[in-house]
Amino acid sequence: MLKFHAFNGSNSHYAPHAIYNFMIQKTHFTKLIAFSFLTSLFLVMGNLAQAQEIKNPYKITLKAPSTAPSKHSFDNKLFGNMYGMRDWLADKGIDLTLTYMTETLANVAGGRRAGIDYAHQIIMATDVDLEKLIGAKGLSFRMLGVQRAGRDVAKDYISDLTLFEPQQSYGVGGNVLYHLVQLYLQQKLANDQIIVTAGYYPPNMSFGSFPLGCYALDNVTCSHPTGVSVSSHWRSWPFANLGAQIEYDPIKTVYIRAGLFQATKKDGGNSGFYITTNSLGVVIPMEIGWNPSWGKDHLPGHYKIGGYIDTSDNKDLYRSINGRPIVTSNLPARIEKQRGAWYIGGDQMLYRLGPGPRDGIMFMTIITGSSGTSLPFRHDFTAGFVAQHFMPGRPGDYSSIFWSELIVNPNLTKTQRLQASIGLPLRNGVKAIETNTHVLEFNYGFQFSHGLKFVPDCQIIFRPDAGNYYKTALVTGFRFQADL
Repeated sequence: MLKFHAFNGSNSHYAPHAIYNFMIQKTHFTKLIAFSFLTSLFLVMGNLAQAQEIKNPYKITLKAPSTAPSKHSFDNKLFGNMYGMRDWLADKGIDLTLTYMTETLANVAGGRRAGIDYAHQIIMATDVDLEKLIGAKGLSFRMLGVQRAGRDVAKDYISDLTLFEPQQSYGVGGNVLYHLVQLYLQQKLANDQIIVTAGYYPPNMSFGSFPLGCYALDNVTCSHPTGVSVSSHWRSWPFANLGAQIEYDPIKTVYIRAGLFQATKKDGGNSGFYITTNSLGVVIPMEIGWNPSWGKDHLPGHYKIGGYIDTSDNKDLYRSINGRPIVTSNLPARIEKQRGAWYIGGDQMLYRLGPGPRDGIMFMTIITGSSGTSLPFRHDFTAGFVAQHFMPGRPGDYSSIFWSELIVNPNLTKTQRLQASIGLPLRNGVKAIETNTHVLEFNYGFQFSHGLKFVPDCQIIFRPDAGNYYKTALVTGFRFQADL
């Protein structure tokens, strides 16, 4: 088993002496962190280049702004081409990403109490086209890590449980100094009709991912069906699993994917590097997708259906080993030997407002279901609209509205009802029986400049504890994002 332990973040602020001791003791981790930060810092240094010439070890002379057009598009970056540096890297097949995102949200009414919390996420990524760099045809590499800090508005102010995370940047990742999210190789074969990916990454970034949902801030709507992934081994960002997948595209608009991932307790740990081969079982995801384009305006659509099988052992939420309820039998829970889930959904542009792939009015919906007796949720429903480029001259501005609902597994509800009937505390530490919870979210995204966005947001969370103890919560705030 390979273990690379790092600083274990918590909800408290980092103590300077703890970070110092951590850096001294974890030499290998420090080197890896330094590499990731330095590659990202390389981006920022390009912005410091002024009119003078800058010489680098490769004897490439970078001069102040050139009138020559860029070979590549960097319209989504705050610093643009950075005096030709990004062009030079792109020609070598290298793309570096450094993104800062903060979500500051306040619970202003309902829930447990009023209050405001700040959370942020910094993404550091390196993408390498190995065909350009070393001539390995169709081969590419990706490494991505995140740094997260702040407080959780859901846990602090909204309810006893974090069924909904209004702050996508906090999510279930907590405070982490550095957390490895993706480390994999990808090989394209047969004129790109076959794509093989292997390494360490979140399975449902490839299976059951609906990117349009990330116009919303909450992590139920963005970007995968949370209802069938919570407490499962089909994990999502920022957690990851060792595994591999293969994709076959029989025609340009259709793909078929299947994967094999390990199921573990930690699935990446809370922070740093934690890669283990000590598996509890395997997770086998599958997906079929169709990406059509309709009419003379080429209205894009993305439709998919899929699911997964998890072969790990998990505890039944209701029945004990003799088949009777856990609450009254006083026996251990029955072990469920296999479980799974399914999803179906997609998005479709209904009306085009500009030339870009998302310049228009778009609709998205997802329906999910889980099988078995151990997952906490049975169904997840999401629907929403996004309108982008509806303001003349502002192609990056958008407005969105989404509704999502989570239905609790009936086995959990039955256990809590039985506990309530005989005066016992309810499972999960809640104050009311859990049945369902849902959120209505709407926002407006302002694009100040290339790579700079500000998004005021409002979320109405109904039954925040999935019961009727806490009143409907009204959460407001904003997201600020800088893609450097």
